[in-house]
Amino acid sequence: MRNAVAVIFSVFFFAWGDPFFVGVVIAGTILDHLVIKHVLVQPAMSRIVKLWALGLTIGLNVAALAFFKYSNFAIDQLQWLLGPAHFTKPDWYGVALPLGISFIVFHKISFLVDIYKNRNEPPRSLLESLLYIMFFPQLVAGPIVRFNDVGAQLAARSHSTDDFLQGFTRFVRGLARKLLIADPAGRIADAVFALPPEAMPVHYAWIGAIAYTVQIYFDFCGYSDMAIGMARICGIRFPENFNQPYQARSITEFWQRWHISLSTWMRVYLYIPLGGNRLPEWRVYLNLWIVFLISGLWHGAAWTFILWGAYYGFFLTLERFAQHRGWQLPVPDFVRQAITLLIVVMGWVLFRADSLDYAWRMLRRMYGLLPGMTGQVEPMPLFFPQHPLAMVLLGLALAVLPWRLLLSQRLVPDWSRAAFWSQNPAGSAVVLLTNWAFHIVLLVLSVAAMLAAGSSAFLYFRF
Repeated sequence: MRNAVAVIFSVFFFAWGDPFFVGVVIAGTILDHLVIKHVLVQPAMSRIVKLWALGLTIGLNVAALAFFKYSNFAIDQLQWLLGPAHFTKPDWYGVALPLGISFIVFHKISFLVDIYKNRNEPPRSLLESLLYIMFFPQLVAGPIVRFNDVGAQLAARSHSTDDFLQGFTRFVRGLARKLLIADPAGRIADAVFALPPEAMPVHYAWIGAIAYTVQIYFDFCGYSDMAIGMARICGIRFPENFNQPYQARSITEFWQRWHISLSTWMRVYLYIPLGGNRLPEWRVYLNLWIVFLISGLWHGAAWTFILWGAYYGFFLTLERFAQHRGWQLPVPDFVRQAITLLIVVMGWVLFRADSLDYAWRMLRRMYGLLPGMTGQVEPMPLFFPQHPLAMVLLGLALAVLPWRLLLSQRLVPDWSRAAFWSQNPAGSAVVLLTNWAFHIVLLVLSVAAMLAAGSSAFLYFRF
């Protein structure tokens, strides 16, 4: 009964945002379930038959992703190549991008492969299959939850007061990340990236790039927090998706901390099947490039995303090449963190730009390599409102400074720690009341921010 209610709510949730594609998702999930039930888990079926069934079903899901997400891009490239031959776009050009299709297809591939490899018990019913694919907290923007992580929980879902309270506070923190920090930072980033790079001073370009760096982290991490919190309320525990990525001291470490569910998916379902680390060195580098080119293309049908993937493939290959030879920069950890963050900021410029040309000109402006300035721009106090700019600085401090390390090293007074007050019943009550007061304040401020300035869609909804 609980799963039935969750499925019905999830279907209405998805249909509210995309009423057409919801039928496609349901039909595709029914097909996946039938293949699992009648082929993949049948002992009498030969391995060859199972492999063919697995390959065809995955192929259909990937084909759906390719059509809905990449057909417009492919036709645009054909028109550019064949324009002189009077190539015309087909009548169906302009395919709408369904809500969350990239996440849905990755979930479906995980579903099929995990069952085929006996990593988890198969779903007991079609209801469980529908719930895994369509569970509303992670349906449109992740995290990418492997069936191996939640299959057993779907089969025996339970609720508790602790789950509700923990889920609620996690949801509130995610909402606050989005509304109090990401959205104001986004207003700064949008204002800067709306200008031609030739029309902005160097420091405006840097402020815009840093604002987007703050926006995308707090926006996506905020959504992940909300999804994890809602799932916890419903009795399901999702894996973590972020772990202070801007405190990473290498690009390799950054991708171990950023969008962890995507990195895990790419490693388990793509990098390891390609051979992983077991192959000759040149093949390992090639595999890294393949994985990150696909990761870039997964994010969007544009050359900027493809080059963004290649950009990280280059730095990961470079780090691995240096690591195998024992080469390491003789600098303190905070310098490594600063270098890593600089690489990440430049990558986000490429990710945010509407075209490769704009990204190139923006990066040149940031380093003072774009000659001259055209036109006049408003003075900084007028162009950058104080509140959004303050939220960018606050977000940067929260994301970059090692607060956990500072707390563990006793660089703050004992009376400011929860453990100090939890040593007796009265102190535990103080901690509990303070925690709830903090989250209620966050909730009130978030609602006030939404009523005052509205809210924008989550960035990863378009992927």
